[in-house]
Amino acid sequence: RAPDVVNCSWGNPDGSLTTFQDDLRLLRAAGIVPVFSSGNNGPIAGTVGSPASLHEAFAVGASDETDYVAVFSSRGPRPWLEVRPHVVAPGVYVRSSLPGGVYGTWNGTSMAAPHVTGIVALLRSVSPTLSITHALALITSTARPLGSPLPNNDSGWGRVDALPAVSALVCPGVISGTVRRAGSGYPLAGAQVAAFAYTGDGRGPAVTETDSAGRYRLAVAGGIHSVTASAFGFAPSTAWHVAVASDTITLADFALT
Repeated sequence: RAPDVVNCSWGNPDGSLTTFQDDLRLLRAAGIVPVFSSGNNGPIAGTVGSPASLHEAFAVGASDETDYVAVFSSRGPRPWLEVRPHVVAPGVYVRSSLPGGVYGTWNGTSMAAPHVTGIVALLRSVSPTLSITHALALITSTARPLGSPLPNNDSGWGRVDALPAVSALVCPGVISGTVRRAGSGYPLAGAQVAAFAYTGDGRGPAVTETDSAGRYRLAVAGGIHSVTASAFGFAPSTAWHVAVASDTITLADFALT
């Protein structure tokens, strides 16, 4: 009768507090994922609060509608020097319920954490026995990077993305690579990459966009795919007969003219 995940939009600005560490350990021992808001004391480094700073918590910062880390979002590292937050999620002008049966828009990492909590719930709905470690690995590995290195103390592994996280669980094969400008090798941000399966099972293509470094990552079912990269002002390029095996990463790089 335990919940799969708990959303915790509360904390203390003193990241060194270990008051609730034993409680978090008990939650995890019961198979319950503890998701915590990282705090709203950014952009100064080392401002992540507790319990988000604790090893047992999954800490969430806030991003805005343009995929920048919100200025108020608390930054790492945590007092024990590990990177925080783990990820960021939309936390600026988020529509929310308010007391009195009304709605409004709010800012804060308390608006961001529920997005991650919801992704955990989606993953557990697909696989009820999914471990905490596997669930959180799916979320971090499919997040869209917002900075370097990965992870970093502003955005962690990046802005969460529910569709590829769930797709990576359902379709455990991965196609990954970079899209660059032919000749100069300059990375192309915002290029679209689409993978079409030859299986004829009725599924649409898996589609994503490249990040600022021209990188992309697609979760697909195992099998043979054609992969097409395209960008405005460039001729598209297709890699035919890309063989993808489950639980492996298949590389496919593109140079667009």
